[in-house]
Amino acid sequence: MATTQRILVADDDPVSLRFVATLLRREGFEVLEAADGQRAIEIAREHRPDLLVADLLMPYRDGYEVLRAVREDDTLRGTPVIIVSMKDREEEIVRGFTEGADDWIVKPFQAKELLARVRRRLERRKAPPCR
Repeated sequence: MATTQRILVADDDPVSLRFVATLLRREGFEVLEAADGQRAIEIAREHRPDLLVADLLMPYRDGYEVLRAVREDDTLRGTPVIIVSMKDREEEIVRGFTEGADDWIVKPFQAKELLARVRRRLERRKAPPCR
């Protein structure tokens, strides 16, 4: 039997958090939730999710800080991170990729787009490395 993939969703907006979490649960994923960046880091370290979907603007630690914490942690470094943000300026998006984001989705987004990107990142994580 296959193991359910675990996704951590971090967003300080309760409506956005509930929407994304519900969407992912309906698709069969195990979903962990964090309402701020500091809690997201704590949950990630404790539960080692297969993927992290994080808002950029959150209290205590923003999405960039969460991303940095994940990339600096040896046990989390390979965890794919998708940033979800209303920020759509090129410099913000480039900064996100420079700091290690695997993907960036601009709010508002379509549910099918988020699901496609989540599945793609999880598939890439399972794929053997190219030689």
